Formats: sequence, C-alpha cells, structure tokens
Amino acid sequence: MNMLGLSLRTPSLARTPILRYSVFAMITRRQSLDRMLWAAIGVALPTTGCATCPSPSPFLTTPLPQPQPCQGPAAALREEDVALLRSTTRPLPIVLRDADQTEILRRHARIVSPSDRDHLGDLERRLRETLADSGNGVGLAAPQIGIGVRAIVVMLDARGNNPHVDCFLNPRIIERSDDLTLDYEGCLSIPDVCGLVKRNRRIVVEHGLFGSRDRLVAEQFDARIFQHEIDHLDGVLYVDRVQGQTHPKDKLKELREQLRAQQPAVACTPRFGGRHRDEILL
Repeated sequence: MNMLGLSLRTPSLARTPILRYSVFAMITRRQSLDRMLWAAIGVALPTTGCATCPSPSPFLTTPLPQPQPCQGPAAALREEDVALLRSTTRPLPIVLRDADQTEILRRHARIVSPSDRDHLGDLERRLRETLADSGNGVGLAAPQIGIGVRAIVVMLDARGNNPHVDCFLNPRIIERSDDLTLDYEGCLSIPDVCGLVKRNRRIVVEHGLFGSRDRLVAEQFDARIFQHEIDHLDGVLYVDRVQGQTHPKDKLKELREQLRAQQPAVACTPRFGGRHRDEILL
C-alpha cells in the first residue's frame, strides 16, 4: 500500500502503460519485418514479373539487371573452315596421320549448332565428293578433310545390294549390344596398313542438330563404319584399337578371306565399283 491507499500491483494502473508499450513495440517490429520481407522479394523477383507475382519492393533504389536475349550455341565452323569449304580445291585432300596437319585427327571435334546452317550444305557436299574420289572408302569424318566439327558421311548397306551415302551431324552412340565382332579395318587417313578391330555388332545412333534429333539402328558392317567414324570425332584412330599388330594394306583381302574361313558371317564378297568389298576402307 502507498500513501494513497492503492496497491502497485493493481492491473488497471500499474500494468497498463507497460502493456500499451509492448503492443506498440510489436506493431513497429511487424512493420519493420514487412518492409524487410518486401525488400527481399523485390531482389529475388525479376522486374518484368508476372500478373500474379507481387510487385518489386518500392524501397529498392538500385535498378535490377534486365534479362538478356538468348544467343544460342556458338557456331562450330570457324572462319578458316568456311574459307576451306569455299576454296576452289576439288576435292579436298584427306588429312594423313603422318602429315603436318595430323593434330586435327587427335582433337575432339566441335558440336555443330543451328548457327552453322548457312554452311552445312557446303560441308556435306565436300565430304561426299572427297569420299567418292577416294575410290574405296565407305565413310569419312569432317576432321579427315581438315574441318574440326562433328559431321560424318557413311555408306549404308556397303556390303549389300543398295549402297548409299548419308550425312550425319553430331552423331552419338546411345546404345551398344553386348555382342561383339572382329573384322579387319583400314583408314583413308592411314592408307598403308590394316588391322583387326573388335566392335559392337549392333548400335543405336542419335544424330542431328540439338532440338531436332533422330535415331538410327545400325548392325553388322554399318555399325562398324559408324563406330570407326565417330571415333574420328573423338580423336581416336582405329590403330588405337587394333588387336595384335597391323598388316600391309595390300594384305587386307587375304586377311579377310582367312577370317571368313573361321567366321563365315564376317564378310561377303559382292563386287562394288569394280572392287571386291573386302578391299574397301573405312
């Protein structure tokens, strides 16, 4: 009791100021938290926003960076590649392993993008004419003509009755059979030797520009050609995979005949362009 006869513990007088102060402090703190929350939302959301998104915080004074338009993948074909494709040399010479330009055979080729569309017709035409001029080739990769991009031409049904050449961009093997087969291979970039190489008998190849990809199933000799040419795009040569030693190229037909005697399904010998198919090179 004080001198006025009132208790200091009386809620109506002693606690009311404290309660009012606490309520005021809570409201002030809530307002501060709201302002901080809107500031954080304004930083996190792009200024362009959408109709259902909160507007950026009015407390921000620094403008946010505007989104830049997508430029797409860079072109794989460089200026020197385009100049080579447009040169008057017909056909383009094949890069040999022992030549000064052999480094391109050991590099990973660049991915062809939609930015290269204007020159893809020239690239395919150059690959086709160089393969045709080789006389005994059934496949060719762009690095073999000095163009370091992921493009190949393959003669499908090369050992069948309907051989035809198709061009493939950015080919990638996405499935391989467990079944393997042995056969002798040669290479237009290593023309003097041949060797026995083990390959998957069946593969699935995905190819095309990104956003427009197709798939193809290749078996037997077609599958071997694809594997050989895709190796070129990764800087791998068939001699890196040879079982045993290499042999002179002029022994290729004889070696395949010996292999056929042991494995009759390995190869057939219909004539193609005046040559036995046993003499063709990859």
